[in-house]
Amino acid sequence: MNGNSKGQPVNAILMALVGLLIGFIGGYWVGRGNALPAATVATTAAVAQCPHSLEEKDRWILAGFRCPGTTDAQVLVLDCHCPTAHGMMDEVKSELAAGKRGEEIREQVMQEYGDRLKFAGQ
Repeated sequence: MNGNSKGQPVNAILMALVGLLIGFIGGYWVGRGNALPAATVATTAAVAQCPHSLEEKDRWILAGFRCPGTTDAQVLVLDCHCPTAHGMMDEVKSELAAGKRGEEIREQVMQEYGDRLKFAGQ
């Protein structure tokens, strides 16, 4: 056994604490100013209960689109509860009920909203 073996557990604990501290500071730094209003973004359970939500089989039509009705560029239409997102989902429902194909509706939505409806990650 060498003379440094007693300090190794202490060093490991200190390194873990420093890592946690750096993680918390980094998380705060990245997340500051990006907090979303509670009324804008819903949890998955609330989205499923929303009367405007699309059925699971039809969600692909608006999947991946950012909501053009909110100031946060990362909020997806399917997760948003602003009037714009609700209107878009209601429009999709009515178009499907009228017999329009999902591909046509998705194309129509892209044409109508243009640059305001960029895909998530852009």
